[in-house]
Amino acid sequence: MTQDKFYISVDDPPAKRGILEEGLRLFAERGLSATSIRDIARATGYSNPALYKHFATKEALALTLFERTYGELMTRVSFDVKQESGFASRFRAYVAAFIGFYDDHPHAMIFVTDNLPVLWPQVSEGMRRRTIITMTRELLKQGRQEGLVTKGADLPLQLILVIGTLGQLTRQLYLRAMEGPAAKHAAGIEQMLRAGLASA
Repeated sequence: MTQDKFYISVDDPPAKRGILEEGLRLFAERGLSATSIRDIARATGYSNPALYKHFATKEALALTLFERTYGELMTRVSFDVKQESGFASRFRAYVAAFIGFYDDHPHAMIFVTDNLPVLWPQVSEGMRRRTIITMTRELLKQGRQEGLVTKGADLPLQLILVIGTLGQLTRQLYLRAMEGPAAKHAAGIEQMLRAGLASA
């Protein structure tokens, strides 16, 4: 796990930094609905009013964390995929970047995947323009054009195969049902996904 706390801005004051850090940890460990402002205040050592000074509600804190985390995940995966050409290399980079993000920031990854249905409808319009889903769809379309991904299966089902498998891998690792780091499973996951995507 790296110490790169991308979800904290350089201009965030110390109290806000503590709230963001502990909020992310508690939301990931306990869940959004099971975490209260009081829990976050206790973990940071700040009072409830201090928290409300920076975030009007728990939901506002969660949305800030979600947008910063999703944006970082998207940036990292996108960057690594763009460095490659050809479906095979790009797909390998996609899997490695997704898994690498979990290894670097497990709380952030679990928080985003667990709260996507609740928080996605509230994100900014700019964030909706390009998503992990659209990037994955484009990658799979390239694979179809190159004959490495079957056209004999529905593209939405192929999307579910890829994103669902990666999501379940990170969840199993987070729950310690599998031994980490996630990176040691990258080659096996890529091979399994490629086999599933190539099947008619």
